Amino acid sequence: NEFKSLWFALCYFHAVVCERRKFGPQGWNRSYPYNIGDLTISVNVLYNYLESNPKVPWTDLRYLFGEIMYGGHITDDWDRRLCKTYLEEYMKPDMLEGDLLLAPGFNIPGSMDYQSYHNYLDEELPPESPYLYGLHPNAEIGFLTMTSEHLFRTVLEMQPRDGASGGAAGMTKEEKVKGL
Repeated sequence: NEFKSLWFALCYFHAVVCERRKFGPQGWNRSYPYNIGDLTISVNVLYNYLESNPKVPWTDLRYLFGEIMYGGHITDDWDRRLCKTYLEEYMKPDMLEGDLLLAPGFNIPGSMDYQSYHNYLDEELPPESPYLYGLHPNAEIGFLTMTSEHLFRTVLEMQPRDGASGGAAGMTKEEKVKGL
């Protein structure tokens, strides 16, 4: 039961630290290369620590994840502080009693099977917004602007060009799409 709750919180933490990247400097002061390997290794460490300790070593786990596993990527002091704060909020004894809100209106679930976790996420997870990451709603403006600029740049690059522009003018639209 402890393992599943902590695993769920660790997965949610991983999702939050990865998704904050899309908000640029408002999400993290620097861009960090978090990936699924960080989560996989952290879950292995979590399992081993719970197997070797009769009680959940909260402080040890938060230190390992916040300073070594994920914190090993972090070079900015404010980002490190943010990472540690997330872990202090997501990994604490309250979570084992079901009293922990991971996001506004989103409690940590109890022990379930794999499909039940999927159903719980589909039904209970709030819609994606900057609030889920502890950001102001205006943080999304920069992300949406950057996304739309990328979309329009791609559409513009796909437009046919005359032969005088040289270079990529000989490429068909299909060749450009394959290049993306």
